[in-house]
Amino acid sequence: MQVEPARLVELAGSSERVLDAMRQDWADAVEELAEACVALGDATGTANLAASYADALGDADEVLTSLAGALELGVAGLVDAARDALRADDTVAAELERATHLLGEGPFGIMPGPGGR
Repeated sequence: MQVEPARLVELAGSSERVLDAMRQDWADAVEELAEACVALGDATGTANLAASYADALGDADEVLTSLAGALELGVAGLVDAARDALRADDTVAAELERATHLLGEGPFGIMPGPGGR
């Protein structure tokens, strides 16, 4: 399997942007829903409805917090994978450079003469 570090970095960056957008959308929605609950008033029927909305809002917040945490771990994994791939590329490049240098140094010991030895 071939891993492209640049692609991993792109994926990590786009995932971070999605995560930030999701958090901002949720923060906006929570504020709007809280205002809607307050606007319902304090009549008996609306108070029960507002309490139900508040409970649902709390549950949704827990789900989104868990999802955001999982996405953060995924982004961290992408960043780690990109770093590992870059290190592997650097190691391979160093070994190729070393081998090229050794090849350029001259004869590889005593070469056999005519007759095989």
